Amino acid sequence: MSFGSELQDIQAVNSYLINDLAFIQEFRDTIKERISIEKDYIHKLENLQKKCSQKNDKRGLTLTVGSVKLPNGDTVIPKNSTFQKSYDKFLKKFEESIKDRNDYVEKLNSLSENIKLSVVKKEEIRKKHLDYSSRINTEITNMCTEADKNETKFREACNNTDAMKKKIEKNEDEKSKKIYDQNIIDMNNKMNMYILSIKVANAYNDKLVNVENKNVLDNMQELHESLVEYYKSICKDYLDSENELMEKLKSTNNKTVDYSNKIDLSNDIALFIQYNKKEWKSPEVKTFATIPLWKTTGDIYTKDINAITFLRNTSLKLQQNLSIIKDDINSKNKELEGINSVYQTYKATPSFGDPNEIYQKVVDAKKEIALLQLEELKCEVQINAISEAIGGTEMEIIPHNFKNKNFIKQTVCSCCGESLWRKGLSCRECGYSCHLKCELNVPPNCTKQKLPKNKRATISSYPSSEKKSISTIPTSVTVSQLSTYSSKSVQPTSKTKNPFLEDDTDDDDDDVLDSANPFSSSSDLQIDLPTMIAAYDYTKQINDEVDLHAGEEVTIIEPDKGDGWIKVSCSSGTGLVPANYLVPSNSSDKKEGNYTTSNNDYSSPFMEVIKQAKVIYDYTGQMDEELTVTHNDIVTFIENSEPGWIKVKNETNGRIGLIPESYVEYIST
Repeated sequence: MSFGSELQDIQAVNSYLINDLAFIQEFRDTIKERISIEKDYIHKLENLQKKCSQKNDKRGLTLTVGSVKLPNGDTVIPKNSTFQKSYDKFLKKFEESIKDRNDYVEKLNSLSENIKLSVVKKEEIRKKHLDYSSRINTEITNMCTEADKNETKFREACNNTDAMKKKIEKNEDEKSKKIYDQNIIDMNNKMNMYILSIKVANAYNDKLVNVENKNVLDNMQELHESLVEYYKSICKDYLDSENELMEKLKSTNNKTVDYSNKIDLSNDIALFIQYNKKEWKSPEVKTFATIPLWKTTGDIYTKDINAITFLRNTSLKLQQNLSIIKDDINSKNKELEGINSVYQTYKATPSFGDPNEIYQKVVDAKKEIALLQLEELKCEVQINAISEAIGGTEMEIIPHNFKNKNFIKQTVCSCCGESLWRKGLSCRECGYSCHLKCELNVPPNCTKQKLPKNKRATISSYPSSEKKSISTIPTSVTVSQLSTYSSKSVQPTSKTKNPFLEDDTDDDDDDVLDSANPFSSSSDLQIDLPTMIAAYDYTKQINDEVDLHAGEEVTIIEPDKGDGWIKVSCSSGTGLVPANYLVPSNSSDKKEGNYTTSNNDYSSPFMEVIKQAKVIYDYTGQMDEELTVTHNDIVTFIENSEPGWIKVKNETNGRIGLIPESYVEYIST
């Protein structure tokens, strides 16, 4: 199958060839753009290689011996590290790869020029085929035109002969007959020429269609086939050049990897140590700075019972800290083993996850263990020092079981005898109360039971000598300066028991019921009220409380112990309610049923008049027991607290708490 045998439209085939040549030109344009990209990339690579080389020269010997200054100002050493040599090879191979890319660009330039020349030659061949076809068509057209002219001449001769014939028929003479005969001859000759020109024109057309056009179309097909083969050739040359570049780059990269694998870490480390090794300096030893005025020495002070008590309590805290720290270290070591196992798995199989993230966890775990080990060392050093200083004892240890407590009512520290309120400590077993700062100075002589309040000693019962010794106890060291772990028991230094002061614990197991007046922390309940009446509605704030409904009768389960709350049984259950929300069931008949205070002029909420006040300044509660109020809020007075503070109910939201008394003005009495 060929163009000549199947086609006749030379122009269609010509357009086809034009598209072929345009495609070859487009492929050349692609190569030219690739050349431009490669040149730009090479330029960037050259700049990068130059920058890396400059940095390498500036870096000097830092990859070999670090930043140490060589003796005599030397800048070279007999031997570089394998690490440095590997990087030098990398830069050299980097430069070689740039050269390979330049060679690749040159090959592409040569290919582009060859395509340009070939396209020009192929275009000339196409034009020649088209010119030949056009020339044959012109010859045929000319022959057809000549046949048309002969036809015109023949018709004219026919007309002249016919006219002469008519003339002879009218007037026959010899001359006219000769002219007529001549016209007949001329007409026949022109007829023959006309017939000959027709035959030639038909012959031309037949040859053009059956011979010349087929030849031209076949030649054009041959040109198309040559263009396709040429494309295959230049495409192969283009890809072969790229593959050759890739092979060179692969070979260069493999050699670079081989050089990297030859890095000898042990030799490099030995080389670094050789040039950085210096005389070992022991860490500075801290010494005790003596103060001549007080005749201080570097020995731990153990000459009085208070110092020994402080040291034993300190040792107690440290021992418990040490136990917990050791447990934490063991736990962290187990955790580190698990993380290391995961890390090794991720390194062997990266598809499981990023090993770098796991490695960071390994580092973090090691840091935590190191910090815990420092805390462990700190505790051990202090415990050993205290043990060497105070030695052992056969005295019985009965440590206090302290808990944190907010003292809403002002009381007295059982240790130092000073005022105690807000944050402090209270023993769960015996009710011993003290400042946070006094914890380490408290002798471990807990009785494990709460004494009746009327048998508890007051601050005035301290012997004068005892007061003096207490005042000398160092209070600058507090529990907060130790680690945050709980304490264990320590040995006491004296059988002398510190007297108890009246405590303000939240425990409900006091031996004597002392329901204080809601207005005062010092007054006692004077009457027994088995039942009372709710004076107001009350909505519980926490789970230990119950709801009250005004007018309902409630049964007293536990009377007020001085905190302003009574435990009752009512229609909504059993729980705590504010004492000032209840009135005696016979309050109209018995004045003695009212609560009064012994240290202020405020009357009880159980009295006929309830004291209310208006807030004149905004106040934001600083502690849990304090209340947040805003200007113009109306509050109902519940009781006096420590000096300058009152317990109130905010009628806006029903919340109860302490506020400064100076922030309100009373509006009813």
